[in-house]
Amino acid sequence: MKHYKFIFTPRSYFSEIFSSDTLFGTLCWYVRYLEGEKALEEMLRAFEKEPPFLISSLLPEGFIPRPILPFRMKHRISDINITKKLKKLKWLPLSSFARYQNRFSMDDVASDDVFEQERRLLEKLKPLEITRNRINRQTGTVVEGMLFTDTYVCADEVKFVLYVTEYAETYHDIVRRACECACELGLGREASTGKGIFSVRESALDEMEKRVFAQKGSHFISLSLCAGDNLVPISYDTFTRYGKLGAEFSQHGIGGRLLFHKKPVVFYKEGSTFKADGSMHGTLLRNIHVDGRICQYAYAYPLYFTPQGISQ
Repeated sequence: MKHYKFIFTPRSYFSEIFSSDTLFGTLCWYVRYLEGEKALEEMLRAFEKEPPFLISSLLPEGFIPRPILPFRMKHRISDINITKKLKKLKWLPLSSFARYQNRFSMDDVASDDVFEQERRLLEKLKPLEITRNRINRQTGTVVEGMLFTDTYVCADEVKFVLYVTEYAETYHDIVRRACECACELGLGREASTGKGIFSVRESALDEMEKRVFAQKGSHFISLSLCAGDNLVPISYDTFTRYGKLGAEFSQHGIGGRLLFHKKPVVFYKEGSTFKADGSMHGTLLRNIHVDGRICQYAYAYPLYFTPQGISQ
C-alpha cells in the first residue's frame, strides 16, 4: 500500500471543488481515451473485486473536511457559542486533526485557532458570479430583460490536493496521465470554454501527512463521498446525488438516445465518521442507469482516528 497525492493549481476559475465520484468519472473517460475501452472495462472489473487504488475528493491544501462528530453541550454561554461555530466549520486544518488524532474530540480542536485559519482560507476561495443575457435558442437572439447568473470558484492563491492510496502499481502511470490530460483540457462545467484548467503534479506526502495516514484507530472519517451496506456510520451527513452522464454520452447519447440522467444515489458526505474494522469500505455502484456499463464511484477514503466519548 502506498499513499501519495496530486497537487492541483488553478489556472482559471472553475465550477466547484470536485468530489471523488466526479473526479473518478473524469479519470475513467481519460483512461478510455488514452488506453481504450477494453482497458477501462478491465479497471472497472478490478474495482468490483478489490480496488487497485482509492481517491479522495479534492481538498484545499492543508485542510480536511470537518469530522462530523457530536459535541459535548456545556452550559456557559461562551461554550454554546463555540459549539455553534464548530457546527458551521467546513474545513479543519490537518495539523489540528493530527494533534488530537489519538484522542479526538471537536471540543479540544476548538482550542486551536481553527476558526481563524478557516476564515483566511475562505477569503481566498471567493465565489465569482457572472451575469449573462438569456438566449432564445430558436432564434439565436437575446431575450430582453431575462438574465441569469452562474457562480464559479475563484481561488488564485489556493492549491488543492487529491490523495491517492495505491494497492497495486498497475494503474499508477495511467492515473497520472489521465489526471494530467483532464486538468489540461478542463474539469467540470463549461470546460470547453476555458474553465476548470489546472496545472497538476504528483508529490509524495510530507512528514505530517505520512504520520497522519499511517495512524490506525477505532474509527475513520471519509475524505470522499461514499455509500454501501458495508459502512457502519457513527455520525454523518447525507445528500442525494442526481447524477448525469458526462463527455460523449452527454453530448451524443448512447446508441443515439439521450439517456444521460442516472438514478439518484444517497451518499454520505465527506467528513462523515464510521467504525473501522480493517476492511475496504464503500463500493462501486451498479444498476444506476438503463445501460449496465454505467457505474458510480462510492468508496470511502479513510482517515483513521480514535475519538473520545464514543462507544468503541
